[in-house]
Amino acid sequence: MKEISPRPPSHLSPYALACFHALREAGLSDAVSIGGALGLFHYLEYRSTHDADAWWQEEAGLEQRRQVIHVIETALQQFGATRTRTWGDVVSIELLQQEKAVFSFQIAARDVRLRDSIWVPDEGIRLDSLPDLVAAKMNALIERGAPRDFLDIFTLCLHQLVEPEECWTLWQERQKRSGEHPDFERARLAVETHLERIALHRPLESLSAEQRAQAETVRRWFREVFLASKPV
Repeated sequence: MKEISPRPPSHLSPYALACFHALREAGLSDAVSIGGALGLFHYLEYRSTHDADAWWQEEAGLEQRRQVIHVIETALQQFGATRTRTWGDVVSIELLQQEKAVFSFQIAARDVRLRDSIWVPDEGIRLDSLPDLVAAKMNALIERGAPRDFLDIFTLCLHQLVEPEECWTLWQERQKRSGEHPDFERARLAVETHLERIALHRPLESLSAEQRAQAETVRRWFREVFLASKPV
């Protein structure tokens, strides 16, 4: 895996910035670690995202979590109304404008962590390590298989931040640490099935010329390279 230091994305949502600033001012930055697409974009910026996904740090107690939610709500209220929803172990603080959600800050309980989170002084936030972000994205690719999951893994490998074999290895490590059996053949079949579903629902001839070229490249790479790779 390529050694790379994270840095703030050049196009960061003003809503996310406001939340980061408020958490830093309240002394609560250590309570959460940024993950998801926004976390990945601190290592490689290649597509836009408006929302923030984070994990509760293991040390954050119930009172500290309550304070974090309140601080984020207050920070977003300068831009409009807010709505806070919870389901399972996830809390989502959403900014509403004209009764539509335009930004969400989601925080979930962490089920597994591979490496220590990283402090980003420019933003005053904690950020998931690249191995954790890749492992989580691999889990999303296998379980969900959305087009953006394929694009994310393809782009990370294309820019040589990680090799396909390392993607599988990190996924295996994540599965083992979470107490799950890492069934590689099942996971590979799941990725292959998701790819076929996308190709069926979004045939190349239905896409614009630019979209068609990108989709064809990504799909071919997964069939010929990624699905031919194995954990190391």
